[in-house]
Amino acid sequence: MNWKIFLIAGLIFVSVNLYADKPDSKALPFHGVISGYLLEPAGVPEGRCDAAPTGKIAWALMSFAGWGDVTHMGETYMYAEHCSYAVVGVGPDGTYGQGEFTMIADNGDILSGTYTNGVSFPLPPVVGFTDDVTFRDGGTGRFTYASGGGVDLGLVDFSDYTFTMQMTGVISYSKK
Repeated sequence: MNWKIFLIAGLIFVSVNLYADKPDSKALPFHGVISGYLLEPAGVPEGRCDAAPTGKIAWALMSFAGWGDVTHMGETYMYAEHCSYAVVGVGPDGTYGQGEFTMIADNGDILSGTYTNGVSFPLPPVVGFTDDVTFRDGGTGRFTYASGGGVDLGLVDFSDYTFTMQMTGVISYSKK
């Protein structure tokens, strides 16, 4: 058998086990595509973006709202916000973090999570982005004890403030 197949299978096995930290639940593939709108950038509320990387400050709180089809959830509404960073004395550098999101499934179950290590790259008038996603306990229904994560990547079109993103990874959940 080809060594590349073993390498890919090994990486998938490791990534599933890294994100599946609940011993009594099974890691399942997670995939979703969300489209919506970039909301009006806001100033940074006191205490919201205090963990900026060394040498950077948060210059804006960016928010997004959208809808799409997500595995384990069906038709889903999503709200997300993150801290956009700037290099001290230089200006915005396209990085972001301290992201938080809430996804509401078509039956009302809520999945919560965070996203970090965000990087955006301009393709005027479109900006691409990618970041790391982590699901967390604290949702409702079947997602009360969620864990897992993955990556998302997408595009924001600044000509009409629309966005589309794709989230891919693994999720574990149970009602305990």
